[in-house]
Amino acid sequence: MSIAARLVGAIWLAALVVTGGFTYFQVSEERRRLFDDMERRAAALGEGLKEAAEPALARGARPTLERLAAKFGLRGQRVAFLDRAGTVLAATPDTGSVVPQVFPDVMAALNSGGTRRGLALVDGRSYYVYTSPVLRDERTVGVVLVVLDARPLVEAQWRIWQNNGLRFLVLAVVLSGIAFLIVRMSVIQPLASMARWTTALRRGAPASPLQLSDPKLFGPMVREVSVLAKSLHQARAAAEEEAALRLAGETLWTEERLKQFVKLRLGGSPLFVVSNREPLSHVWKDGRIQAERPASGLVTAMEPVMRACGGVWVAHGSGDADRGTADPAGRLGLPPDDPRYTLRRVWLTKEEEAGYYYGFANEGLWPLCHLVHTRPQFRPEDWAHYTAVNEKFAAAVLEEVADVDAPLILIQDYHFALLPALIKRERPDARVAIFWHIPWPNAEAFGICPWQHELLLGMLGADLVGFHTQYYCNNFLETVERKLLQ
Repeated sequence: MSIAARLVGAIWLAALVVTGGFTYFQVSEERRRLFDDMERRAAALGEGLKEAAEPALARGARPTLERLAAKFGLRGQRVAFLDRAGTVLAATPDTGSVVPQVFPDVMAALNSGGTRRGLALVDGRSYYVYTSPVLRDERTVGVVLVVLDARPLVEAQWRIWQNNGLRFLVLAVVLSGIAFLIVRMSVIQPLASMARWTTALRRGAPASPLQLSDPKLFGPMVREVSVLAKSLHQARAAAEEEAALRLAGETLWTEERLKQFVKLRLGGSPLFVVSNREPLSHVWKDGRIQAERPASGLVTAMEPVMRACGGVWVAHGSGDADRGTADPAGRLGLPPDDPRYTLRRVWLTKEEEAGYYYGFANEGLWPLCHLVHTRPQFRPEDWAHYTAVNEKFAAAVLEEVADVDAPLILIQDYHFALLPALIKRERPDARVAIFWHIPWPNAEAFGICPWQHELLLGMLGADLVGFHTQYYCNNFLETVERKLLQ
């Protein structure tokens, strides 16, 4: 069954339930109103006839009773007078067939001395019957019988059902037509456009972005299809490039080759990268959140690796809109349109950022390692923030690798000299590497740092320590030998 047929069926069912419910209550209300009106008419007529007929019933004067019956026997209204034995003394001409049917009510009124009233079905027709005894000197002398035609009550109920049934049909047809148009315009036509657009993407034909009238309805599907088409195009391009390279006999690095290389080297294990700068930040601009990619050589070099092998990149969430774009734990899938790895943002206070990054790292270690003419600034409060931030990053990394056996952790730069030892202390099975993107000074220059031993012990917690060149690696080894092995 098509979606249009299901929707129309649901509309008809809903309209039928609502219309039927309202009709039932309307019929009940109209029935009660007409019944009360009929009851008041019968009671008023019966009480008036009792007062007028009392002397005649007491004397058994048929002529007087017949005149009363002829006078009040109008259309749809019948009257009859019976003596205390239940014998008809006078009645309207068309009452004879009714009296035998309601005779039990007549006898009940005579015996009980009370009025009997209610609807009765006589020869397939409904009547309202009012039977009341006539008393004289506290003695029953006869009965007044009033019979009202109840067909208007039944006809009124039937008219309500007919009118509301017609309204239901009109409402259902109109709503069905509107629903069909909405489904056609909002579902069928967009799906047809998406099918044509997807076919064009599958065949590799250039296709402009699909414009939808309601992006909220099919927007997620369009994004997923776009990602799928992009992946398909990338796979085709990679296959074509690989085939061209094979024919040319060249061994250039491509994204697919890098992915296979990392897969062989890591055995499918994820990679964990730690850096101060995040690969993507979110900031507020012109009242909207915008994504910014930092101009960083580290990001340019590492992101293709993370795309290829997956894993977690732990970094400082520095954007003023970063919290609003990550989950409560600070995690965010990257790239946003086709997540390949996870960015784990670490939140720092302004004081921590000023002491750890701008203070100890940039005013202390950076000029120390570059041997600039400005003397490095080493302040105890900056060292305290540097230590605290390294511990905070260590906690974040350990949380991310909790379920990974022998995780591979690559720590970037001089901001995290203490991090390798902090990680190794909790996870001895972790494979930790640290790479500095700045030079390493000679042992004499490094000796002016008040916390040189702590920095060296922290870095020696790594399984692998790297610098720009072998020269700086030799400087590091010389520093370790002279400072720690003396």
